[in-house]
Amino acid sequence: MAELREKAHLRDSGVLFTAGERAHCASRPDPDASLAGLFAAKEAFVKALSSSAATGPTPAYTFPEIEVVHGPAGQPRLRLHGDLARWCGERGILGELSISHSGGMAGAVVVLLAEPTTSGGHL
Repeated sequence: MAELREKAHLRDSGVLFTAGERAHCASRPDPDASLAGLFAAKEAFVKALSSSAATGPTPAYTFPEIEVVHGPAGQPRLRLHGDLARWCGERGILGELSISHSGGMAGAVVVLLAEPTTSGGHL
């Protein structure tokens, strides 16, 4: 969290976060903690996707293409954009997300889910 506070160019430039993510976090009691949680979520998604041997190489992406949005009860959800969204959609890949932050630390867990393929296989 301290690193995000110190590196405003990463926090505010659109390199890591969408305008919607920045606006959501600005409305929270500790905006930097919320942004750190979103960054952890994006990293968790990338790591989960890259660790699945069945998916093959992913298309090029930027972090804003992995957007964290919130449902009516505040639950975090992943919304993908661009080629990454299309690629995951073609493979029936969905991600479930949990984010936590406390005491200057943030973490996230992403579980990938996939629909059966035409051959009956899964991720």
